[in-house]
Amino acid sequence: MDLDELKHRIYIMNDEECFYKEMYDARNSGRIKDFLKNLNYTETIDKHRIVPELPETIPPLYMDNYFFDLADKESIVVQKHNRYSPDLIHSHTFFELIYVYDGTAINNISNQEINMRTGDFCIIPPGVEHSLGVFDDSVVFNILLRRSTLHSMLAPFLTTTNLLSSFFLNNIYAQRANDYILFHTGVDNAIKQSFLWMYSEFINKQQYYYQAITNTLLLDFYLFVREYSNSVQMPLFNSKMDVQRYALIQYIQDNYRDITLTDLSNKFHYTNEYASRLIKELTGMTYTEILRTIRIERSESFLETTTMTVANIAEAVGYDTPEHYIRQFKKHTGMTPSAYRKQSPKNILN
Repeated sequence: MDLDELKHRIYIMNDEECFYKEMYDARNSGRIKDFLKNLNYTETIDKHRIVPELPETIPPLYMDNYFFDLADKESIVVQKHNRYSPDLIHSHTFFELIYVYDGTAINNISNQEINMRTGDFCIIPPGVEHSLGVFDDSVVFNILLRRSTLHSMLAPFLTTTNLLSSFFLNNIYAQRANDYILFHTGVDNAIKQSFLWMYSEFINKQQYYYQAITNTLLLDFYLFVREYSNSVQMPLFNSKMDVQRYALIQYIQDNYRDITLTDLSNKFHYTNEYASRLIKELTGMTYTEILRTIRIERSESFLETTTMTVANIAEAVGYDTPEHYIRQFKKHTGMTPSAYRKQSPKNILN
């Protein structure tokens, strides 16, 4: 399906939207009991359709395996949001990106109602309760990114210092950071076209579609922070202490190759014990654990996208010897770096 055809097709109601529209109309007209009486229960369950009157159709938490094929280590899903689907409060284990291609949507995040319009782009991290309502002919795209693979997928962008990369990094390592970030891109046709193109790539799944989507999304991220940072909308930190804590994590992320706990403590004029406690409170990990996590995740990107030797990667991410790196990598991932490189779907040698 080419882009011109897709541009028209996205406005046509699909089977899921027809189902939800019928349920929506039945509820608003007082005929919901008749709708439920005639409901094909087996089909509803098999197709993961959400019916508020049937609690068994409502996941308590949207896990990765609800949308991703974990066997293929798929890390990105691009879909059109089903119009008229119930706007139930929920949370998930992945990052959800919401782009209003045309029209409006009501996004309720942590009890804050946000009226989104054409060109608005919002990111909601794992664990944040929200709902999304689209009850007209508006077109909204969702992009889902797995938290566990986000760092390796977005490595080039996350190594730059900007508002959006900080948002991602803090939500990867902190137990709770900002609930959302929202950019207003208006009628930027280049960005609008890019989301339609990413959707086309995902549904067609031609060779290198994953790399094509990832790199297009990265380009959009750079454009967001370059062109639209002045109008960005995100919750503020609750206190000066929150800012200090997140600054600690950011500093580790920027200096992970050769940083020590003493270096970190001296930078912020803390004792080692106090810095360790702040890190534990924020991330749930010790200083050693978060440093290892950052180093290993950075190394995964090298394994997937370069032909560097394991020894060179070990040195690049801050390990004294390849042997130490291999032990830490296996402790963190359950496999050796070489085994990880061979099974990675993004390996450039595949």
